[in-house]
Amino acid sequence: MKKVFFTVGLLMLTVSLSAQTVPSVKSSDLQKSGVEALAKENPNTDAQIKEALMKDEGLQKETIDFLKSNPETAQSLAGILSKNKGSNSGIMQSILGDKDLTTAAIDFISKNPELLSKAMKVIGM
Repeated sequence: MKKVFFTVGLLMLTVSLSAQTVPSVKSSDLQKSGVEALAKENPNTDAQIKEALMKDEGLQKETIDFLKSNPETAQSLAGILSKNKGSNSGIMQSILGDKDLTTAAIDFISKNPELLSKAMKVIGM
């Protein structure tokens, strides 16, 4: 009789454990946590992003396009574009000379896992 109770008890325990659901994790949450971990691991991330922006034309173009389309930065960027008819690197130097635009550019890259990864590769990290 004890064996029957033990077996039934074990069966009930197994059923109750298998009925529980395991929480799922979104891949975007994992990417965000990876970006945050990278930023915490390397406190000099802003300087590294600035360095990457000066070296990589692809990052420059994506950042300039973002700043053009962002309502908060479009007007400031328009002024820079009208004064600076040169290359993307000249425009980027002007952007990095403006505190608000620099902050927006760094935030754009640091919050985008693909761009942050690209920036870190550009500077050899």
